[in-house]
Amino acid sequence: MRSLRILFGVVLLVAASFCGFVLTGDMLAATDPAAGNRQRGETALVVQTRPAELLCFAETVEAVGSTLARHAVTLHPSASGRVDEVLFSAGQRVQEGDLLVRLDDAGARAALASAEATVAEAETAFARLERLQTTGSVTEANLEAARATLLRANAERDLAETVLRDRSLVAPFDGVVGLSDLARGQLVDSSTEVTTLDDLSVIQVAFAVPERHYARLQRGQAVALTSPAFPDRSFTGTISAMATRVDQTTRSVGLRAEVPNEDGLLAAGMFMQATLTLDEHEAPAVPERALSVSGGTSYVHVVRDGVARRIAVTTGRLRDGMIEVEGLEPGAAVIVTNLQRLSDGDPVEIEPLRQVEAGQ
Repeated sequence: MRSLRILFGVVLLVAASFCGFVLTGDMLAATDPAAGNRQRGETALVVQTRPAELLCFAETVEAVGSTLARHAVTLHPSASGRVDEVLFSAGQRVQEGDLLVRLDDAGARAALASAEATVAEAETAFARLERLQTTGSVTEANLEAARATLLRANAERDLAETVLRDRSLVAPFDGVVGLSDLARGQLVDSSTEVTTLDDLSVIQVAFAVPERHYARLQRGQAVALTSPAFPDRSFTGTISAMATRVDQTTRSVGLRAEVPNEDGLLAAGMFMQATLTLDEHEAPAVPERALSVSGGTSYVHVVRDGVARRIAVTTGRLRDGMIEVEGLEPGAAVIVTNLQRLSDGDPVEIEPLRQVEAGQ
């Protein structure tokens, strides 16, 4: 008898649980009018859409580099002596051939004057012997000796001119001179550093990229450059030279980019962030939030004739919240809201996209 009572209680408990489950399902269905209406085809799901855009996507590689002057040199005197004049100041722009430093040259000028007098003497003697030779009064040997004397005199004059030139230091090219501690009256020699001279009209940026990009590198490619010194400005350069060897330690390829610097903002030795564009192409793009993923495949839902259609796409690069997709036509109305409640073939009603969301 006791067993019958236990069995009867179990049956009642199972029956109560089943009834509760059925009632709960009915109540949930009743509280989801959108689902019930869609099943009966009475009401469409309200969604917002955004057209697929045709955007330009670029494949880039980033690197860090340093700036170099197009031409740079440390200037030294060509001779020893005492500084007579310093004719430049730090930061001054100079032209090729401008005099920067003059050493005491009194002795060199005297030596040149003496050499020029010797040349004049030798020329007069040689001319006299040439005239006498026509009358037979001078032997050929005497004339040749006079010619040799004249050649030696000319050589000594040329040497004196070179010595005098070495008493002056001139700019070898157009550029900007750097700092200097040189003072008038200072004794210098060929090892003394006078100053630096940099041609900053064009700045070179030296950087390196991984070896795997070697086949896609060429002169003339565009490079975008930024510097911590000018955080709100971007500079544009082009590849002017590339190394013919791959560095065996870093497995990278050295590159040089040239950047116009007419305004003189950039200096040699600055840190630069370089972005090299390897490829550019246009492709359809959708907001990243419009993507759904199932089983490793990406999908988007588009509106066609008032019905949501699921389309498989292949994704690519990201740009400002937009993702490149393959398999979708530009201009397609891509659904961007209520994706979790949406299925292929569901009727939908398009709600205008709010201004804030449209700008995203």
